[in-house]
Amino acid sequence: MNDGRSTPPGTKAPTATVSAVASAAGALDNLVTQFSNAFDCFRELAQNSIDAGSPVVEIWTEFDVARGQVGVACLHVDDWGDGMDERIIDHELTKLFASSKEGDLTKIGKFGIGFVSVFALKPSAVLLHTGRGGEYWEVLFHEDRSFSKTRLAEPVEGTRITLFVEADHQRYGELVAGTRAALKKWCCHAEAQVRFEDRSPAPGRPRVVETINEPFTVEGACLTRVEAPGTELVLAYHDRPRYAFFNRGLALASTDVGAQVLDERRARRYRRISFKIGSRYVEHTLSRESVMRDENYDRVIALLDEAAAGPLLDRLVAELEALAGRPPGESWSAEDLARYGERIGWLLAEPASSLDRIAERRVLRTVQDAALSLADAWDAFGRDGRLLAAAQTTPLTARLAADGVPVFLAGLGESRGETLAEDAETGHPVRGVPALLAGYARLRRHRRFGTKAREVVKAVLPDEWTTWLGPEAPPEVADPERVFVSVALDHEVPEALEALLASAGDLLRSAKAGYRRLHSFTPSAPTLDDPLFVTGRRLGPRMARPPRDVPDRRRRLEAAVNRAHPHLVRLLRLHERRPALAAYCLARGLLLAERRVDAQKGDLLGRALRELGA
Repeated sequence: MNDGRSTPPGTKAPTATVSAVASAAGALDNLVTQFSNAFDCFRELAQNSIDAGSPVVEIWTEFDVARGQVGVACLHVDDWGDGMDERIIDHELTKLFASSKEGDLTKIGKFGIGFVSVFALKPSAVLLHTGRGGEYWEVLFHEDRSFSKTRLAEPVEGTRITLFVEADHQRYGELVAGTRAALKKWCCHAEAQVRFEDRSPAPGRPRVVETINEPFTVEGACLTRVEAPGTELVLAYHDRPRYAFFNRGLALASTDVGAQVLDERRARRYRRISFKIGSRYVEHTLSRESVMRDENYDRVIALLDEAAAGPLLDRLVAELEALAGRPPGESWSAEDLARYGERIGWLLAEPASSLDRIAERRVLRTVQDAALSLADAWDAFGRDGRLLAAAQTTPLTARLAADGVPVFLAGLGESRGETLAEDAETGHPVRGVPALLAGYARLRRHRRFGTKAREVVKAVLPDEWTTWLGPEAPPEVADPERVFVSVALDHEVPEALEALLASAGDLLRSAKAGYRRLHSFTPSAPTLDDPLFVTGRRLGPRMARPPRDVPDRRRRLEAAVNRAHPHLVRLLRLHERRPALAAYCLARGLLLAERRVDAQKGDLLGRALRELGA
């Protein structure tokens, strides 16, 4: 190292060895190879230029053929910043880990080692011209990483750096491509204008000055931009998201693997959200491979969480409302259907708690072109004990709509993915709607238990609630064609059956099961799958099979018994000998089918025993 004394113009300072600054030669080697990609050194050089206040950074390449096909690739980085004087050269450029930038939030580099990375490209030499405060210097780094320093008489504005790399035409092409790719990856949003030019292009290709800078944005839907002092965020929904952090427009980390820049919980949270964060507070780690996790990082991540749960989600919901709220009769194109299904899939990736805030928003559409909310779906679930969904309108869905029973537009069928959220991508375009309906119904149902059950609810409904729903169609949601049975109600009930129905009805009323009456029917098109009971708010030609696996639902009012069912035939025979027991078995069978037996079991049994004793 130079001893700090100035030297006359045109004379050379004593030669020093950079590796002597480090404790051992291996320490410098580690710093030279600190990055996974040798071309990342151009990020470091651009960073130094921006820190020096240069409004423009020019990176250009040229190829000088010495003999045959072998020559020298010259990689230039020019800026018009503050430059360096002898003190900075001696104590910062050539002395590792000494940097005046420490604690200065207007500077990006913190470790004073960025320049060393240029040796990762294995240059034969690195030439630096710089000037500051009336001093102008040339520093030549040799292949062995020693350097010589020479005072110049001619003025130099800013700093000019040239890497000399031995190359043939193929290697030169690789150097050009690698330099351009590194600049686009790391400098695409730089505060200074970054320009790149290949001044020795392949034959037939023109010379082009390319501006590296791009708008600060991300690909995806519902693009949202949020600003705070010293920080800017952009985020959008995307099925293959990317995550990036920037300081003064230079990338600190850019990846499609969330766990590299986020904790485990947030990596799941943002599995369908791309974002870029630009902040003068965040910093890269010493290895430059990730962002530093400190209190400044925590603050910008808190801003990100607020943006995702607030304006980004609001944009998604607004788009769903616009699609679901299309006027009745205005049919959807295949593109509309895919767009709606895609956005439902993104809503499924949101935390379960977010559904509370949007419960009144009309994001759901029925097959009869009505727009409904999750709150409307919950009301239907509480009234009917299940929710209905179909891929298209049918005569049955039209009759249901006339009766005030909504049938939501959704895809049902065999699952293809591990979760219903994945089926939204691989199956029917709106395959995710059943998961959304069932998830919200379960959330509301569990919350009925009140504050004391909060921990239980949290255990059952984790933040990533769609994974809990499983791969099969949820039991809360059903195809109406598989739920309803076309029946022919008996105008006149046979005397023996009428007595049995009357006794069973009395038991249900005494147990306060809520059934106003029992009736009888025969299926309009008998099959082996015909149920023993059908239920509904009122008797009619279309009645529902009793719900399966739907606990804790509101009571139905009317039920009918299949007169042709073998089990009823056996109960009629029992009724001839033990009428009270037969009535108990029939009433209990209905409650079992409706999964509401536990609350009424004691009352039914007590009443039946009293009648048996009579």
